[in-house]
Amino acid sequence: MIDLQKVSGLPIALTDDFHLRFGEPLKQTEPGVRVFADMVPVLMNQGAKPNPARTEMYYMYRDVHLPEHEAVIRANHLRYDLTVIPPAMLGEEFNKTVGHYHPPVPGKDLAYPELYEVLEGSALFLIQKVDATGKEIQDIQAIKAKVGDKVIYPPGYGHIIVNIGSGSLVTANWVSADFESLYQPIKDMAGMGYYVVSDGIGGFKFAQNAKYDYMPAIKSSGTADSGWGLNKEEPMYLMGVGNVANLKFLNNPEILTLG
Repeated sequence: MIDLQKVSGLPIALTDDFHLRFGEPLKQTEPGVRVFADMVPVLMNQGAKPNPARTEMYYMYRDVHLPEHEAVIRANHLRYDLTVIPPAMLGEEFNKTVGHYHPPVPGKDLAYPELYEVLEGSALFLIQKVDATGKEIQDIQAIKAKVGDKVIYPPGYGHIIVNIGSGSLVTANWVSADFESLYQPIKDMAGMGYYVVSDGIGGFKFAQNAKYDYMPAIKSSGTADSGWGLNKEEPMYLMGVGNVANLKFLNNPEILTLG
């Protein structure tokens, strides 16, 4: 059992079987589960077979919050989620999320952004921006992040999270509650522009996805840098509920472009 209360600001712990245990006054909820079959459309090797010991690939806990903060979270159209990605391989690839894009904010030309934080483990955030056809990548970036690091997904970027560590990866995110994610565009292209695969010596490397018509070189960042003045030492949950103005950009992405 790994206690995540200090890093998250919430009474939660990670169990040995990769689930979250909620302490009072949080209400224990069942997660959404992605199984191996859900991952097949976005795999480099779609003929890969699941490890018999692990067919549940990751767990998503939606809309987590303390009762005293519900009113301010609802009033500001926000949602706080938690995701657990166990250590596993998907063929040659490291375990990852399916990936998705966000739609535009109604009446605006910019899509909803998202704010992430690593609570446990080692993450690689892969983000990409495509043209109107969805087949040409205009920009693609890989961002390594460790516990306490916060990463902003900019408007218009599709994204996945990859567990590049030997242990569990737990992430949290703040996002607008006013939209549904778009998964199909990434499934249609059999994943993101690059796959994150084993290099055979304990690390990872990138393998290009040939389904895209144009692929720029990947921009790789050694560590996360949100560029938004976020405090690594303060849990993202407490930062948000303590001063909800910090999260105004999640429903107003033009703030990011002006910042």
